[in-house]
Amino acid sequence: MHYFGGKAKIAIPLSEFLNNQLTSKQPFVDLFCGSCNVVSKINSDRVRVANDLHYELISMWQAVQDGSFQPYRISTEDYTKIKNNRGNYPAWLLGFVGFGLSFSGKYFGGYARNSRGDDYFKNCTNSINKKAANISDVLFSSGSYKDCAVPDKSLLYCDIPYKGTTKYSTGSFDHNEFYVWAESMQRSGHTVLVSEYKHNLPDGWHIVWEHNSKKDIRNAAGEQEATVEILMSPNKVEI
Repeated sequence: MHYFGGKAKIAIPLSEFLNNQLTSKQPFVDLFCGSCNVVSKINSDRVRVANDLHYELISMWQAVQDGSFQPYRISTEDYTKIKNNRGNYPAWLLGFVGFGLSFSGKYFGGYARNSRGDDYFKNCTNSINKKAANISDVLFSSGSYKDCAVPDKSLLYCDIPYKGTTKYSTGSFDHNEFYVWAESMQRSGHTVLVSEYKHNLPDGWHIVWEHNSKKDIRNAAGEQEATVEILMSPNKVEI
């Protein structure tokens, strides 16, 4: 499933590291779950919580869980009609069409197509269905990261909007406010690990894992620029 800012490219090494950081039965909370590339790969022998501010996206994942996810092929005309009349369609369908069938996975950012003739509908539905069995017991919630109910002493994974990148459909993101919140959660007994680009590491934070990657959005020359993705923590964590 295409999702702007998703972790599809690095989900395997990232989730392997996160699994190794988890203690026995420690709850795992994905506070910006997006396309569920990470939480679907976390060991299920524990409580797993997946939260996202985007209600329609969470509705789609809940529909996958309860079996009401019944996607159908959407034409360009259908896409425009749904985009312009969102109140007439179920939330799960808005999540599926708005993200899965949109250019670069940006919420209703334009009907996905390219010169290679990729079947975005097939690719998206296959991706979602592959995750279905791995998220059957995940507890989904929708709202701000600050309002999500988290179990005591959880590992909180936060795939925040990267600083200095294109804004998400949910609006602007206050990074400084988030840093203050994350530091308070770490002090209260949780383990807080945050995804970012290496060059955005805030003062006082520490890199605990890094991985060479490429940006999703191409530059003016049509090239994917190399970058380094990191996991950072308010307090140093031994690797």
